[in-house]
Amino acid sequence: MPVICDPKSDYKIILESDKDKESPPAFIYRVLNTREWKKVGQVYDDINNGKTKGIVEHLDIIMDAVSTGLIGWENIFDREGNAVPFCVENLDLWVTPMEASQDLMQKILSSGTLSNDDKKKSELQTASGTA
Repeated sequence: MPVICDPKSDYKIILESDKDKESPPAFIYRVLNTREWKKVGQVYDDINNGKTKGIVEHLDIIMDAVSTGLIGWENIFDREGNAVPFCVENLDLWVTPMEASQDLMQKILSSGTLSNDDKKKSELQTASGTA
């Protein structure tokens, strides 16, 4: 079965700032297909080459890119301690621009190049069995 079709290939991304927490917030992604991976890669290249026109466009394309393949999250709580229900359109309410561009985007792109054995050894943890 192609990895794109295998729900067991979903994975979690934990932000660097949260990796030492007991129950860290995690963003759950499915493996991107080549077209989606190229889209995220193009955004990464455009940002690093200064091809965005302004801060609003810059933030919009970052959030669009890091929303690609996002299928859930866990351990996301608001300031009052209430669990935040998953809604991909609200990702920008729960991450900073730096976390999105330097943490999520880089980990999304690196997840497309790791073998399953490499993923197990990395901080990207398998999310099979999560909903």
